[in-house]
Amino acid sequence: MSLVKKVVFLVVLLLGFIVYSVYTFDYDTALNTNSAVSNSEKIQNKVSQIGFVDKIINMFDSSDDTQTKPFSFVLTKKDGMLVMDGIFSSEDDTKKISDILNINRDGEYTYEEDISIDEDLISKIANLITPLKDFFEDGAKLSIINNEVFLSGELKDPNYSSLLETMISRLDINIIEDIKISNPILVSESTSLENNESILNTELPNDKTVNANNKKSLNIQEIQANINKLLADKKITFERRSTSVTEDSYSTLTKISQIMKENKSLKIEIAGHTDSRGEKALNKQISQERANSVKNVLVSLGIPSDSLTAVGYGEELPLVKDDENGLSEINRRVEFNIIGE
Repeated sequence: MSLVKKVVFLVVLLLGFIVYSVYTFDYDTALNTNSAVSNSEKIQNKVSQIGFVDKIINMFDSSDDTQTKPFSFVLTKKDGMLVMDGIFSSEDDTKKISDILNINRDGEYTYEEDISIDEDLISKIANLITPLKDFFEDGAKLSIINNEVFLSGELKDPNYSSLLETMISRLDINIIEDIKISNPILVSESTSLENNESILNTELPNDKTVNANNKKSLNIQEIQANINKLLADKKITFERRSTSVTEDSYSTLTKISQIMKENKSLKIEIAGHTDSRGEKALNKQISQERANSVKNVLVSLGIPSDSLTAVGYGEELPLVKDDENGLSEINRRVEFNIIGE
């Protein structure tokens, strides 16, 4: 055997011995004098190693076995206000939904884990809050159950039906409806205002004088009562966080403008009111701007500006005591007060 072959053979043999020694050497025994302790520690080390490996595997495991459940809640109109009941994952989610929908009366809440809310759906539903308050009688419900939307209740006026359907069609969501119409014999808004007035006048006492056109002449108290009834049926509302009058309120303002046109000598105060939330000075400013907006709409409908006075009272004249958060919807209103002829 040549020298070169001998050297190569020895090197291979040496490498093989080193590899064998590394893989068969008992490190635990060499580092620990007590064999019982060594075995115990050996087992513990193995368990720790397995746990560590599991953590690493879980860390990089992209699969998510947690299944979220859809949230459910019901909004019910009671005493002209909306009450919310539902199943949520936390109080924070409840508050978030309440803020988006501008709900100020809590119902019964249940909290469960892994409940996921759909904020996009809630934002769309928020567009139905005003009509739910203004178009429907008490007892109406707007519900989301397993991400399906349900709307049920009785409309105050058949004229609201087409307007409501138009609003729903713009939301791009499927709504299961169960809507009834109160007083279906009422005439539509397309009927002449003169005929509408004759219907209103039939509810008045019979001791009224009759003019040449066969229309009953009303005194100030009766005119005020008619205006108040219009506002009770459908209050003046404003765009969210704005002083602009909503489209839904134009029908009420149109009817009020007609009353004023038929009683041209009337002087009316438009009174804006807020609840007690926020700074008093800011509330007064907001109420004044909203009263101004209502006045501008009436002027655009042909009412002389000098027959209207817009006043913002802020939180000075509440109808009811605000709750602890100052969120009484009843106190947020616009009134029309006849102040002279």
